[in-house]
Order: sequence, then structure tokens, then C-alpha cells
Amino acid sequence: MEFELMRMNVFFPASLEIQEELLKAGFKVPYDKETGKKTPVPVVSSSMEGRKLRRRRLLKAKDVEMKDKFAVIPEERALIEFEVTEKGFLVIRPKPLEYHLEELGFLSVPPRLWGTWVSFSLPFSAYDALLSELKEFKGENRGFYTASKGSRGRIEVYAYKGRTRKDLGIPVFGYSFGLHGLTLAEEYLREKAEEHGVPEERLRYLKLGLRKRKETKAGLRVGIVWENGTPVEVTLKLSTTEPRVRIQGLYGELVGKSRGELTRTDDWYIAVRASDFITALETVGGTFG
Repeated sequence: MEFELMRMNVFFPASLEIQEELLKAGFKVPYDKETGKKTPVPVVSSSMEGRKLRRRRLLKAKDVEMKDKFAVIPEERALIEFEVTEKGFLVIRPKPLEYHLEELGFLSVPPRLWGTWVSFSLPFSAYDALLSELKEFKGENRGFYTASKGSRGRIEVYAYKGRTRKDLGIPVFGYSFGLHGLTLAEEYLREKAEEHGVPEERLRYLKLGLRKRKETKAGLRVGIVWENGTPVEVTLKLSTTEPRVRIQGLYGELVGKSRGELTRTDDWYIAVRASDFITALETVGGTFG
């Protein structure tokens, strides 16, 4: 079962593991005050509606139109596939077909302290199709509650499993995300290697992917976005909170939340229990009747 995504964002800058891997290779991450050279770890982003952002934040795009101080990115396509295994797990596979790389703007909270670092938005039309596909996994709706917040007519509602998982959502049993296999990311790093005097052959040994460790505390927040009383999106947000990780940055030690074990991978997926997922969907779907 496959759907087109409205939006996709994978915030690789939230990973101290990837930052350390690039630092060890000789890249100036994120910024060298003395030389002015920088290598921001890119956000991989895709939007069905296109994007408009300041030129300095755009790191790489296939198609872009420059207007004054802004970069206008046309509509992009990304898909997401849902597959149920024989053991009752739901494997969610995002597929970035058209995307761009961007730098994070100014933030009061460093990304390494965030919980959520991967997010997807599907059109609400996917809701009934997902319920129908997963109906055999319906069970008792226990241990879940919802939280909501409003912003100019928008209300976001998410489901959680038990109060001990308040900031995480439903349990995640595996995930994998990486910059490998992304043509724009490979081009970006080759350009930065030349700029920083990093031998290009080092790129083939870099591990710029992340997969869940056994000790990683991870969860998937399943939600619905409402606008003026109408549901418009199904949202999925992957979060990790533990363990903590420490690295030596350019200007001292940095401490943050682990995003997983470094690996070389071009496989993107999240694995959860199908029963947890459908229960979360029903919980947020019934919030406003």
C-alpha cells in the first residue's frame, strides 16, 4: 500500500553521530570561525506544494528559481509504502523521489536536543485506506491518550502508548535512515570535500546512515492535523530520546540525544507493531468525533 507524501523532512543535523563522522574526515561542521568554511549537515526535505526559502539556506536542489534573496523550489514528489510482515509488524518505507537539501535556520534549541528528527505528512485521504488495510490487527484501545495544540486554526492531535511514552508515541522496533544513495547528498559532499581540501577517496568510507540500536529509546507519534474543524493530514514523527551521546566539536564538547548507530545504508524504513499503529490511528481519528 503506497501513498504520495505531502511533506517529508529528515533532520540529519540532529545527529551528533553524523556530525562527528564528518569532523573526523576533516570537514568543518557546522562552521569554522577562522576560515569561514562550513559544512552544515543537510536536512533532506520534500514538499508537494514546493518551497520558498532564503538562498543561504539552500544547500542543493535539482530544480530551483532564484528570486532576489529567495530560492523557489517547485513541487516535489515523495512516496511512502506500508507493508505488514507475517509476524504482525508494520514496515513504513519512505521513498524520496524528488527532494532538496537545506540548512536549518536560526533555532533557540539545538537540534541535538530535539526528540523528533524525522517527520512525514500524508493527505487525510490515506486515513480510511490504512484503517481498512490494518483492520485485522484491531484490539482493545488501552494505554493511549491524546495531546493537542492549536495554532491559527490548526490543531495537531497525537496518540501515545502509556504515560511513560508521553514524548515518544508508539514503540519503534527498528529504523534506518541515511544520506547514502541520495544523488544530491553525494554531490554536496564532493563539493565540500574539494572546498575543504578533504581527499575525495575518504567519502567512500564515511558512515552517514543511522539505524536503531538495541538500547535506543525510540517512538513514532501518529497524529492528525485539523484545520478549521476539518481533518487534513495524517502525520508521522519519529523520535529518539536515549541514550545520550558526547562528541568533541570544533569548539568544545557537545552533548545530545543519540539518533542511532552509524552505518552505510540507503535503506529508509520504520518498523512498528501493526496493532499499535491502528490503535493510534483510531485514537486520534475519534478525538473530535
